Amino acid sequence: MGGAKPAARLTDLHSCPMTDGPVPHVGGPVITGSFNVFINGLPAARLGDTAMCVGPTDTIVSGSGTVLINGRPAARVGDRTAHGGMIILGSPNVLIGDSSPVPDLPGVDLLTEATTLRAAAASGKPFCAICQGK
Repeated sequence: MGGAKPAARLTDLHSCPMTDGPVPHVGGPVITGSFNVFINGLPAARLGDTAMCVGPTDTIVSGSGTVLINGRPAARVGDRTAHGGMIILGSPNVLIGDSSPVPDLPGVDLLTEATTLRAAAASGKPFCAICQGK
């Protein structure tokens, strides 16, 4: 999977370039995460989860485009925070990517595809009109 990055978890660190006057925020650990999804025994971090900062609490503002945890994009090393920083520490052995695992379909938006297939299944309509007659 191209572009895979280490998964972020509760207690993983982020950096923060913001300052309050002469006091730098520096960054700190992720302090919220999933209540029921664990990576290496720690709650998984997601878009919207928070991280401790010397100044006000920071928020994770980017994540995986293809992996959702509790309906929210999974956070990874390199994903951005609201204060302009990023997650700098993550799982040593769980990687989360953005790209399609199907090499013949580059750039496929898997969330849109899954949503469309679920809607088709719920309505009883065929997934593929060409395949319907076979």
